[in-house]
Amino acid sequence: MKIAFYLNLQGAGHCRRFEAIAPHFPADCQLAVVGMDGPPAIGDVGRPVERVSVPGYGPRSPSLFMQQQTLHDYHDFLVNHGDNAAFTLAMVSFLSRWQPDLLVADVGLEASILGRMCGIPVVYGRQHGKRWDKGHILAYEWAYSLWAPYTVAMEQADCPPWVREKTFYSGGFCRFTGQQRAATAPPGYAKDKPNILVMTGFGGTQITPQKMAIAAAATPHWQWHVLGSHRPIAGVNCYGVVENVWPYLCHADLVVANAGHNSTMEIAAAGVPTICIPAARPFAEQQCKAETLSALGLSVVTQTWPEPSQWPALWQRSHQQDHCRWAQLQDIEAPLRAARYIAQVAQRCMRPVAQKDAVKAAGAA
Repeated sequence: MKIAFYLNLQGAGHCRRFEAIAPHFPADCQLAVVGMDGPPAIGDVGRPVERVSVPGYGPRSPSLFMQQQTLHDYHDFLVNHGDNAAFTLAMVSFLSRWQPDLLVADVGLEASILGRMCGIPVVYGRQHGKRWDKGHILAYEWAYSLWAPYTVAMEQADCPPWVREKTFYSGGFCRFTGQQRAATAPPGYAKDKPNILVMTGFGGTQITPQKMAIAAAATPHWQWHVLGSHRPIAGVNCYGVVENVWPYLCHADLVVANAGHNSTMEIAAAGVPTICIPAARPFAEQQCKAETLSALGLSVVTQTWPEPSQWPALWQRSHQQDHCRWAQLQDIEAPLRAARYIAQVAQRCMRPVAQKDAVKAAGAA
């Protein structure tokens, strides 16, 4: 059995999801991961994984005439003098060479559509957002099935019924799902005042050092911390990129973060008060997720970085929520469930052995 994963280049969550489910595939299952402009940055999953890089999409054409041919209803597919051909050629060449039984497209409709055009079954990994354009609908229709790495409770309200029916909801998970809370706070955490943790992730954010410095100056009775930023910030402890964020989450009195899926799942695992500031993403992905979290009563959502005078009220609102309910978004069995489902689909899609031998013989001739 051979399963290829196309992992979107936006953020690190796609790689973390693969790392969580990869150990649960059967021992005889061959795995490959494909990334744009470099092999996906996955960690050791305890088994061999072929890492493949394909070129990125070509740039937008400077020609107004060419720009006018781009159809926004189709995921804004660029008409750019064929400059997407390198991506298409590399992707099709890999699929032709590796011959996977199944392609899992973790948010990548171009890869999903190409896989189907090559005759390879696809499981499409969904994320939140206004992804109801004709391009996404085509990818959803062509896929064997859809996979949501979250619970059905996190489904957004405007999801069409047929998409829900086609979606396998594995339950939510992250690398910390099921872990015991960290017993010891990080060395920089204060013991005599609340610790505020800011998480910025890797997909881009509007949270700036200047905004954090102003907030810290306005709340001297709090100790501020930030993960992901190396730049010194007045009044804020900056830790840069931290491999293990679990102790920082567990001992935070309040987490301020964007609404990336991986960050949301890690906050859910810790079950801590949070203020969510959705970052700008294609298809309003984080906005849709933030609206869902707000509707579930799990997070206080603000569209922009709060003014200094707003922090006390936001603190109070966040601490009035029932943080034990974060647990409903996590399922310790979810990675195993996802891997089993994907493997079952791949098993059903495998080419008969006799047909495989015939294909190999034809290729050798």
